[in-house]
Amino acid sequence: MRNVRHVADSARLIQTLARELGLGFPFADEIVGEVAEVHDALAEYDRRVVNSRLRSATRTRFLSGHYADAVESGVKALNECVRARSGSKEDGDGLMTSVFSEKKPKLRLNRLRTDSDRSEQRGHMMMCQGVVAGWRNPRAHSTGHEDSPESALAMLEHIEYLMRVTEAATRTRQSRQPTS
Repeated sequence: MRNVRHVADSARLIQTLARELGLGFPFADEIVGEVAEVHDALAEYDRRVVNSRLRSATRTRFLSGHYADAVESGVKALNECVRARSGSKEDGDGLMTSVFSEKKPKLRLNRLRTDSDRSEQRGHMMMCQGVVAGWRNPRAHSTGHEDSPESALAMLEHIEYLMRVTEAATRTRQSRQPTS
């Protein structure tokens, strides 16, 4: 963040000097504007993405403007979070189904006694499945996928929420058994 701020300040200084010296620097306004946008996006990232594992997986990618790659890496961080908490070695949709199933979950969000409890469990499972299917898979299996900084941040915030809920979930006896 400090480097981006330094670049923005340097660009503004060059712009000011060029104007004072009467030199033509036709792209100065555009450069300053782009650097300011990157600075603002990074400030938003730092404000909105606070989970250390998610930041570790995504910040460099976000900083370099690879927003779709940051989202894909964020979903991979969610998968790793679920695997670490559950002891499962599965991936993607199968991982989310086996770990958060209503009948024999490896991680449970609540006591699973009421319809509302089971709905919450199923909903978390489905949201995790949706993030894998809708966000990771298209970015991992095709080229040219682009995300804006704002849409990437919204997706990363959602992933962060799913990680927080997963980290707070209770491991069941099922998750403590060796997986094959």
